[in-house]
Amino acid sequence: MSVLIWSLGAALAADWVMLQGTEPATTTEPAAARAWGFVQPLAETVVGGEPVTGLTADSLLDFNGERANFNRVGSGDATLGFSIRRARFGFRGTIPGVDGRVNWLLGAEVGQNALTRIDPIVLTDASVTVAVAPGLNVRVGQFKLPLGEEALEMNPIAAEFVSVSNVTGQLLNENPSSGGAYTAGVSGFRDVGIQAFDSFTLGQGSLTYALMLSNGGMGALDTDNAKDLSGRLTWAPFVWGEPDAAIRDELSLYAFWLEGQRDVDGVEARRTRRGAGVQLERQGLHARAEVIQGVGAIELGANPPFPGQPVVVAAEGEAAGLNVFVHHQPGPIGAGLRYDGLWRLVDSPTDLRVFHTVTADVQLQMSPKARVMLDYERRWLLAPGASADAQAIAATMGDRVSLQLVAVF
Repeated sequence: MSVLIWSLGAALAADWVMLQGTEPATTTEPAAARAWGFVQPLAETVVGGEPVTGLTADSLLDFNGERANFNRVGSGDATLGFSIRRARFGFRGTIPGVDGRVNWLLGAEVGQNALTRIDPIVLTDASVTVAVAPGLNVRVGQFKLPLGEEALEMNPIAAEFVSVSNVTGQLLNENPSSGGAYTAGVSGFRDVGIQAFDSFTLGQGSLTYALMLSNGGMGALDTDNAKDLSGRLTWAPFVWGEPDAAIRDELSLYAFWLEGQRDVDGVEARRTRRGAGVQLERQGLHARAEVIQGVGAIELGANPPFPGQPVVVAAEGEAAGLNVFVHHQPGPIGAGLRYDGLWRLVDSPTDLRVFHTVTADVQLQMSPKARVMLDYERRWLLAPGASADAQAIAATMGDRVSLQLVAVF
């Protein structure tokens, strides 16, 4: 990202729609191209998470003595592991000779994560933005959808916790699959399309809108005429500093919505995602509350949740959840606490799964471009109306400890 972004350190509040889609104003000729990137080495372990025992169904007997996927690190049997979770690099800049009205962004991921599940190198961002007129910027290419704050924010400089919440990860991220197998990496909250957006000063605050028409699938040519329509509106009634500054202390409220269509193994499913939130960033204090609802094309992961089992997506069904956190960073050392909950397939008592996670976080900001994050996640998984076997599997969910270094350039 730009030198301006990286020089300000972590845990930022920002108008992410504007910050990621435009280049900062400058009194000199904007740079035609400049490099950006970050790397996130990760060590993680599962605490508890014992192998499943007592399964009685004939189809599950072979899994007695096995650990469920949520109690493993990586794709093997390990419960302790090290990885380069993210390693992303790219270039961005402004086309010379057009008074800063046209800018571009390229980025690629080479880390060990769900983005690179199929291919070791994945193009994450490739976009061009044109300032068409006052009140209208147009961005085309592949980039982040205008969804929830946790999905939209720049992870290396703004994420307060190592892992995204269950509700954001399961409802807003998308894992393409067919016939029980993944066909591509996770979307990373991205799609290919065209977006209209801009921000306006409103009193001592600002109002930002974004409206996007997209393919409904990242990284590939579209195969049908079905398109996703998504949008987001953010109102910051209080901005401490310049109201038109993209990076600022603020109190903001936002809402978002996405509607699209998916082929779920031959079944046409309507995929709807909507949500809203409120956020405060002020003098090192960062707090947020966000609610998200999903209808249709609900991803359930491997079923049963063991390695090698088929991936399942529910064409119909509803899910909802929330995440609430507070984080305080008065100096180099900061700490935070988050609760996130997800109620998946609430319309089917036997299929309902409830995820509760409380995360305690400690951070050390070593420099404006490097920090260490230590998270302890206390995790619960409930299957209140399911079979005894399903409840036995859910009851084994262990806690997770993550230690991550974040370095940006």
